[in-house]
Amino acid sequence: MKRSNRLVILVGVLLAVLAFVGIVVLLGRPTQNLPPAATTVKVLVANQDIAIGDSVTAALVDVKEVDPEDVSGTRFGDESLLTGSPALFPIGEGQQVSQEAVGLGTKGTFCISCQLQPGERAIAFQVDRVTGLDFLLQPGDHIDVVYRTEIQVLQPTADSVGTTGQIRFEPITGLESAPTVKTLLQDKRVLYVSQSRIKPVKSATATPTPGQGAGNQQAEVIETVIIVFAGTDADAEVIKFAQTDQSVIGRLTAILRSIDDTEIVVTTGVTLKILVETFGIPVPDIIQVELPPAP
Repeated sequence: MKRSNRLVILVGVLLAVLAFVGIVVLLGRPTQNLPPAATTVKVLVANQDIAIGDSVTAALVDVKEVDPEDVSGTRFGDESLLTGSPALFPIGEGQQVSQEAVGLGTKGTFCISCQLQPGERAIAFQVDRVTGLDFLLQPGDHIDVVYRTEIQVLQPTADSVGTTGQIRFEPITGLESAPTVKTLLQDKRVLYVSQSRIKPVKSATATPTPGQGAGNQQAEVIETVIIVFAGTDADAEVIKFAQTDQSVIGRLTAILRSIDDTEIVVTTGVTLKILVETFGIPVPDIIQVELPPAP
């Protein structure tokens, strides 16, 4: 019996030794046949100078492998992700083309000053859902700005008509707030929009973090947005005058136009008189009814 127990113990020890040797062999096996870990990522690089407003397409870029630490902005992993959006700032030959360069990135904040050309100023105004094209504007778009307000119509007072002195004016009853509309600015390049309903192009490898990305923005109720466009000091004066009362939203309307359309059109504006005389809006007549004499 003792001999049998010793044999069982000996077999157990041998099995333990074999298991130990097997583990050592497996851990010591060389890993040179395993594929090396990826140490570079793909980015898009401009193969020529790209100016502000140029349509960024696959023909203007090359794919390049770089170290992850050398990626500038939010990268495009493939040239097929380019949609032809205009460049927001100059991109030199050899520089990386990031999503921020075409208004699609999410890293950091937009560089407004980078998008300004000499003589341009960044000008902002506020719009609601209707006057802001349902918040579908995005950087790189070109817009016109239309102004609407009410003007008090005046007429010379009866006692000052025909006199040689200074003529005085008084409001016309019923025309205290006559509407008038006019296109103030044309072909202005959008630099920034505080929020947009347009979904950005998804990165080839980027994974949105909680609380970030267009999906969460779409769920939010957007009441108003700020549009920043490139203009001149004179343009800024016009916008400031038109939005003196910042609490009133709706006086300025953003009109989207083609990026390739640079024609400045002379408009007459619109008043009730112009609608009647030019567009033939009918004016109601007073209907006179003769009543029978009282009995």
